[in-house]
Amino acid sequence: MNMPSLQSNCKTLVTALISTAVCSLPVLADDTELLLVNPAAGAGSTPNVMFILDTSGSMGSNEVTVEPYDSTRTYAGTCDTNSVYWTDVNVTPSCDATNTRFVQKSSFHCNAATNQINGIGSFTSIMVQYRTDLLGAVRSWQDLQAGNNTDPVECQPDSGIHGDGTGGRVYASAVPDLINPWTSSELLEISWGSSPRNVSYTVFDGNYLNWRENPTNVTMSRNAIMRSVVSTVLRSLDNLNVGVMRFNNDDGGVVIQDITDLEANRAQILATVDSLDANGFTPLSETLYESALYWHGLPAHYGENVNEHTTDPDALASSNPAVYQTPVVNACSKNYNVLLTDGEPVLDGDTPALAPTLPGFSTLLERAACTGNNQGDCLDDIAEYMALRDITPDIPGLQNVTTHTIGFNIDLPILRETAEASNGEYFLADDVESLTLALLQIVANINERSMSFVAPAVSVNSFNRTQNLNRLYLTVFGTRTNVHWPGNLKRFELSGDGIIDVNGVPAVNPANGYFFDTAQNFWSPDGPDGNNVQLGGAANQLPDPNQRNLFTNNGVADLTAVSNQLIPSQSGAYTDADFGLTGSAEDPSVEDLIRWMRGEDIRDEDNDPSTDVRYAMGDPLHSQPAAIVYGGTAQDPDLVVFVATNDGYLHAIDGDSGTELWSFVPRELLSNMGRLYFDPQSSFKNYGIDGDIVPVVRDENGNGIVDGNDFVYILFGMRRGGSSYYALDVTDRSNPSLLWNVSFANSGQSWSAPVVARVDVNTGGQNAENAVVIIADGYDPVHDSAAHPSTADGSGAGLRMLDLESGAELWRAGRDGAADLTLPRMTRSIPTRIRTLDITGDGFADRMYAADLGGQIWRFDIRSGQTPANLVTGGVIAQLGAEQASGNLTAPSTTRRFYNTPDVSMFNDPLQDRRFLAISIGSGYRAHPFDQSAADRFFSLRDPDVFRQLEQTDYDNYDIIVDNDLVEVSGRLQVELGPADRGWRFTLPSDQKVLADSLTFNNEVFFVAFSPQSNAQANCLPGAGMNYLYRVSVLNGDPVVNNLDALDPGDADDARREELAQGGIAPSPTILFPSPVDPDCEGAACSPPPIGCVGRECFDPGFVNNPVRTLWSQDGIQ
Repeated sequence: MNMPSLQSNCKTLVTALISTAVCSLPVLADDTELLLVNPAAGAGSTPNVMFILDTSGSMGSNEVTVEPYDSTRTYAGTCDTNSVYWTDVNVTPSCDATNTRFVQKSSFHCNAATNQINGIGSFTSIMVQYRTDLLGAVRSWQDLQAGNNTDPVECQPDSGIHGDGTGGRVYASAVPDLINPWTSSELLEISWGSSPRNVSYTVFDGNYLNWRENPTNVTMSRNAIMRSVVSTVLRSLDNLNVGVMRFNNDDGGVVIQDITDLEANRAQILATVDSLDANGFTPLSETLYESALYWHGLPAHYGENVNEHTTDPDALASSNPAVYQTPVVNACSKNYNVLLTDGEPVLDGDTPALAPTLPGFSTLLERAACTGNNQGDCLDDIAEYMALRDITPDIPGLQNVTTHTIGFNIDLPILRETAEASNGEYFLADDVESLTLALLQIVANINERSMSFVAPAVSVNSFNRTQNLNRLYLTVFGTRTNVHWPGNLKRFELSGDGIIDVNGVPAVNPANGYFFDTAQNFWSPDGPDGNNVQLGGAANQLPDPNQRNLFTNNGVADLTAVSNQLIPSQSGAYTDADFGLTGSAEDPSVEDLIRWMRGEDIRDEDNDPSTDVRYAMGDPLHSQPAAIVYGGTAQDPDLVVFVATNDGYLHAIDGDSGTELWSFVPRELLSNMGRLYFDPQSSFKNYGIDGDIVPVVRDENGNGIVDGNDFVYILFGMRRGGSSYYALDVTDRSNPSLLWNVSFANSGQSWSAPVVARVDVNTGGQNAENAVVIIADGYDPVHDSAAHPSTADGSGAGLRMLDLESGAELWRAGRDGAADLTLPRMTRSIPTRIRTLDITGDGFADRMYAADLGGQIWRFDIRSGQTPANLVTGGVIAQLGAEQASGNLTAPSTTRRFYNTPDVSMFNDPLQDRRFLAISIGSGYRAHPFDQSAADRFFSLRDPDVFRQLEQTDYDNYDIIVDNDLVEVSGRLQVELGPADRGWRFTLPSDQKVLADSLTFNNEVFFVAFSPQSNAQANCLPGAGMNYLYRVSVLNGDPVVNNLDALDPGDADDARREELAQGGIAPSPTILFPSPVDPDCEGAACSPPPIGCVGRECFDPGFVNNPVRTLWSQDGIQ
């Protein structure tokens, strides 16, 4: 809980927070649409907010403040009042002659902005301008252009609603060179959220800017300031239910406005606020007590004994006697009090007797009375009670009340304590702007969510490689509508019962798949951190800024070299542009920005009384961390966790203490730092290092300790953050060095997680170990658009082998003639990890499988010792999506897309007495999880050539498997596949898709299907949608049940799956083999049974044998 001081940078912050509150939901061309848009959430999920406003006599006192903005007046100044000025950073524009970033209002067609600009002067959203390209050749909707003041500007919230204002043309047309650039056809609309139509701008009315630049101080009563600010904020907001309470002289408080829908009843609510006068005393705790009665639907006390002000009849279930009607009717609603006062409690002595009579008071608070007996001393006790008590026990989940407090021209410890007691926030304010900021910060934080998209990081027990260490490292993140999303790394333990916290109790609530509120990770010394992203964890163990080790890559391999250190004394080595700064007066200096990057709280971002340290990490949205053991023992391992974030940092975290050893920011990401510093509103997700961290460990003597000639490398791509790959030498954990970083022409975004294997390439310069890095060419963002491309992808359609030590390219496959292996069918980008196998067990990779976005399954045979031209043969063995055997690229928008890595396993079919390689994979549109246009399926193909290497002529003439060659098993049981059958397929329910890799274990296939549909309880949880864990036989897709013969085929599909509790996109299933808790164990106790986990939810995989290492496949060196 922070106590923000709101005196600095108020104008910029007010503008930013107003934008937060009023702008539309972002349009996102990736899976984060799931986190910020929930189409299933209805009105019942709208937050309830009760404003408890001080109407005591002291509120009549006068203050000198800036005169509130009135859009009906014309203000003199240098800004053109007939124009709107725009910016894409969190800086209010000036209107001098050098600023050409404005558009005439006659060309500004964003109707959604009209009310907001007229009311508060600004608006934020994705915007585009219909203009010529840089060559001046073609007109189309593009990003806004400085100096272009007359070409039309449109915004995303107008899509399908306004358009050119004629009624029919309501979509911005994707067709170039039109006289009227709008269309009535949704099919012809531009792809909002895809570059260059993905930039968020804030526009300011020129009249408003004149008001800002020429402020007039006026004398206003505190009551007038409060009424003006609350009214301004309420005019700017939607999607809230709002009520109002006031003080009742010396007799508690009264609900004068029942909590009701703001948009539908705005005029009535504003009239109620405007009617507030200033007289009487300050019964703070008595009024909060009355709010508790109201929230819980209990008999009124002060509302019944009214002497001056009348309770709103709509707040009552009955009037004689007066009993409140609780406003909480839905499991998804969040509930808040916002208490504003300018003075200490006066004539506020009833609650020491009244508060303990609240139902369950002593049980919940574990005390029979308030902690004090003076005026107002029960204020924090009542707030704590409301935070703990379930308002509606008959509705799933906990419906409680969080209380935020605002000290208006006064700093009261009891207000801070009250906010802390209910997990609320305490703010200080003393004028129009600071009070506006306080209210908008409260509203902006109401809908914060926390999520995790990736599986936990668990290290292999290097002292017994058939087991995992019991330490579990989980990444979490919170969603924002800003550039920066907060993240964290938290430590837990693995036990036979699942995930446990520092207190040895379960950390995860099985009812919803998220942490218990009482959960406390090992790096949260101050108490439970629960689902709060920013509490505890590695983020709160960051060193002091002057002690922090922060590196980049400036051409010297040793990252600790002075030239690579991001330290203030090195600021002269950089330009403003290096950090994405423009050199404007509002920009920080390079030195200050480096201090901020190191963790110095230059902007007082955490709004606490100091500006020393900001404990903040970015979000590890898609990046899987890696935990690497350097030594120690199985019970006390010496390990480091490497975790990457979309702020652009790779953090090296001590696995025991959670302390950061160092961080690395790639030079190419420094240009993001300016936007992260200002942290403006953003309608698209900011990405930095978004790819998995892949460890490469050589333990030459197998002793589990990094010593001698051993080495430790980490590899990672950027995924959504770019197209580069990096390799760092972290053998000396405290002194990292850069091995190499590479990017290639025609590569897409570097989604494909590196795979390290041994391949002997007969070419000069390969390392002595013959260690190679195998990657696919990545993701082409053209697939962010719903329409499947009718031409070959421009990037991402290829495979490469790189030298592990140097990063040099050793071999490449692609459709162009310059590739070592030319494959004309390689027309679609390959974003996934390449499944790499060592079939013969000689330590060298000899087989690869890959899947492209179009549903083509590729197989490759590797012949170590050959030249690049003869090293690999390969081709398509199956086409399960858009690409047909004829090679036709045209496909409907309903085609299946494939974002997952083939799951390859060997099994024996007893009916045929023959071994096959099962290639299992599911389809699903990861870039748009809400899309339900495709008939998605899960496939298990059979490759009969288990050991035989195919020649290129074999591939060129391969009988490609297509959809109809596979046996459909949905709704069926005990299907027998014959020699002519090429595998099986399972058609998912129409709302489900597979967005993560499957896992085959003990002849059973585990995979997770995601549905954007949500039940009522799931809507209340972070992220939308539901997940189902499927468990089927690799042989024929049968459900894994105890008595298959007794199962009715009509129940087969339900038997194949179980609903998971967690929302969002669940990660791939993993099977973990815990180490024994007792180092002196004997017998079976030394081999605990394995545990299956999907993210934080764990399950019994039903396998009791001791694990045994197998050598037929190898995905890396460890």
